[in-house]
Amino acid sequence: MSAPPPAAPEPTAPDPRGPDPAGAPPRPRGFARVWEAGRIGAPTRGAAWARCAVTVLVTAVATAGVSAGWAHATYAGAFAVAGVAVVVLAATVTLLLTVYWLHGSLGQVMAAFFLVVFCMIAGGFALSGAVFAARGEVSHGVIASYTERTTLRTTWDACRVRLDDGSEVGREIRCGRPHVGERVTVTQDPSGLAAPAFGDRTCGSPALPAVVGGAFLLLVAVLVRATATGERHRLAGTPSPAEGPNPGYYPRRLASPDYGSRRAA
Repeated sequence: MSAPPPAAPEPTAPDPRGPDPAGAPPRPRGFARVWEAGRIGAPTRGAAWARCAVTVLVTAVATAGVSAGWAHATYAGAFAVAGVAVVVLAATVTLLLTVYWLHGSLGQVMAAFFLVVFCMIAGGFALSGAVFAARGEVSHGVIASYTERTTLRTTWDACRVRLDDGSEVGREIRCGRPHVGERVTVTQDPSGLAAPAFGDRTCGSPALPAVVGGAFLLLVAVLVRATATGERHRLAGTPSPAEGPNPGYYPRRLASPDYGSRRAA
């Protein structure tokens, strides 16, 4: 009497993570998912340049937003202090993307950080000047009152200005050593984007916008150069400043087929 045939194995549910053939790079886990998530985090040349494009886009949007806020600030309130914190925070995002995502050198990372800070702060003044030159309204009046204010050991005077037509400027203007009744000239933006300022600001110089534009182009060049540096490290098989102390963050990068393909003999 022959033995019964063995029972067929029960079907197993497919692995939701997909096939994992031998030799395939390990999937990023934990904090590594931040830097190697999805196709844009793949260790390929195309993904590297996609990360560069996203970094430039994020930096451009952040720079435009912070510059608009800086132009809107009266500098007679808390934004003069809080705005600096916002600038540093936004610039730090670009710094982290440059070092951990683009694998740039330390010099490139610091250059990108300081260029972003400059573009955000100087961009606010450039935007304010451009708005005044385009649609600023010049009025004359007197200082009606002023208030001495202090924030973080910085003291200034915030002036209220009454115009010759009897109306008041809607926002305080930062001033130095004011005198009630003193005659002043004020430039205002009807839309309220740019904070009112003393003097006739309608004849702005294009020098500052040109400098800010040049600085931003230099920033883009630094980010492109950082991307090329990261790819050179990957193809040469040498750790980047981010990869060296944190190899566990980049499992797919280290396991990519062309990692070290251009290693010097």
